[in-house]
Amino acid sequence: MVTHRFICDGCGLVVEDTNTKNVHKCPDCGFEMRWDLGGNVSGCGGYEHISDSLAVHPDLISEHRQKFPNVDILPDGRPRFTSTKQQEKYAEKCGFYKKSQRIKRGTRIA
Repeated sequence: MVTHRFICDGCGLVVEDTNTKNVHKCPDCGFEMRWDLGGNVSGCGGYEHISDSLAVHPDLISEHRQKFPNVDILPDGRPRFTSTKQQEKYAEKCGFYKKSQRIKRGTRIA
């Protein structure tokens, strides 16, 4: 499961949680916490994603390192990506393709 970081702008507290659906209130000061998206909006570094869904069996780690030398893999078989581009190339090379989402038209939120 992916763990997300939430930061309180009131007191600076950082909380990690797997739930992104609810509004997170700071347990120290009560302020609403914001979702930390890597701390770098410009896309110049700061990205790290460890994928559970793209993990390999630990017995296959050496074979994985030969096939994907630029992708770090943890001892439990989960790959660690340093950019979204690296993650997309990896998934595509493994045979997974990202489908574009269909957007409903005509729905307005006032």
